[in-house]
Amino acid sequence: MTSRPNVLVLMCDQMQAGRLGCAGDPVADTPFLDSLATEGVRFTHMVSAHGQCVPSRASFITGLPPHECGVVVNYGFYEHQNRLNPARHRTLGHVFSDAGYHTAYFGKCHFGVSIDSLGYGEGIDHDNRRVEDDEAQDRGMAHVPKSLRRDYVAAEDAVEWLQKYEPESERPLFFTFSTNLPHPPFFHEPKHAVEADTLELPVSYYEETFATKPTWQKQHADGSHSAGDETQAREELAQYYSMIAMMDEHYRRVADEFKRLGLWENTIVLFVADHGDMMGAHGISKKGTLPYEELYRVPCIMKLADGQQARRAVVDDLLSSVQLAGSLSTLAEVDARGAFPHGDLCAALESDQHPDDEIVFFEHHAAYWGVHPFYGAHTRDFKYVKYFGDADAGFGDAHAGQEELYHLATDPHELVNVAGLPEHAATRGRLAEAADAWWQNTGGRDFAWYESDTFRNNQHNTQ
Repeated sequence: MTSRPNVLVLMCDQMQAGRLGCAGDPVADTPFLDSLATEGVRFTHMVSAHGQCVPSRASFITGLPPHECGVVVNYGFYEHQNRLNPARHRTLGHVFSDAGYHTAYFGKCHFGVSIDSLGYGEGIDHDNRRVEDDEAQDRGMAHVPKSLRRDYVAAEDAVEWLQKYEPESERPLFFTFSTNLPHPPFFHEPKHAVEADTLELPVSYYEETFATKPTWQKQHADGSHSAGDETQAREELAQYYSMIAMMDEHYRRVADEFKRLGLWENTIVLFVADHGDMMGAHGISKKGTLPYEELYRVPCIMKLADGQQARRAVVDDLLSSVQLAGSLSTLAEVDARGAFPHGDLCAALESDQHPDDEIVFFEHHAAYWGVHPFYGAHTRDFKYVKYFGDADAGFGDAHAGQEELYHLATDPHELVNVAGLPEHAATRGRLAEAADAWWQNTGGRDFAWYESDTFRNNQHNTQ
């Protein structure tokens, strides 16, 4: 059997960082992920590069910020057709395939191009896999919404493939299993039912006023993405927990096959979510053009392979999901040949404390809630957000220069925007300068470019 480590990537969609038993959540039913954290490292301050599915996933497999890889919007929103171009973007699949790995991908992809073009030699893209009622009845998943049945099928397909897989002496395995869970539509998985009336809602559900914030945020909270009354909000949270428990079960089944094959000990395992969900915070449900921790702080666990060690079991360093692709290639000692220029998190694994100068960056452009583009900088104590839209283009309050600043050290629930307060002027200026420099240095453009026909039609990624 090969001495080079195998790699198993487990990715989910729309999961908040704290909804894990190992993170101290007494309700979360996540025995597999808890055990993975016991074997490996849990990262408590992993910040997603983007708060929406397609851009965050494109960023993850390219190791580039969304605007740098040219995918800033879920394709289809506002006529945007942003997709990766396999001829221009080297992905994790390409890097590991070129290094001689057997690459396979099962489950939710959301790339808009074929998985084989992205370097995955085998597998199934389940994005368009529909399970109609007759098949669902036969498979025992009639209670599952149609758009989520594909997760159950993907788990079956992944396990079946691994049951037939024969480890090779010189060809390690790079395997991805990606779920749509716990992405809405929310539902109860009966075997993982949770009592809704026992659940606590976020502090910001009760205390948010939006008095210091962009006007569209209150419009969202009052509109179709309201979390509703307490009964409704608790019911949705109960469903969310139920779906996370089912996701955990799917992951365990895939991991069990790695163990049966004798691969587990020499496998680097990464679990991460693409982004989070508001889940009642600030009175809002689901996701959108918002900068809050509930969307950007994501769960992340990594188990290292044989012979690899970390100084800490829980790493609280402020890190970015952009670093994960580089981390996998570095830990596997795979030559990425400059594919992932934004580094890795290996220094955090080797250190026993977080550095003092932490800063990561994040962005968003548009969602079904509207076009309110922003980019921002996140430090341990502050979060800065700069909007660069254009009111004259018909996008209301999303005008260039509007800002948010949250003092996370004293306001962890992000209730008060202090961007305009004199006592925080120096911090606002410093973080604005850092965010602007990052945006410019990574190829960020102005609003007109991202709404141009060239960009929206993806022509920038075909040249």
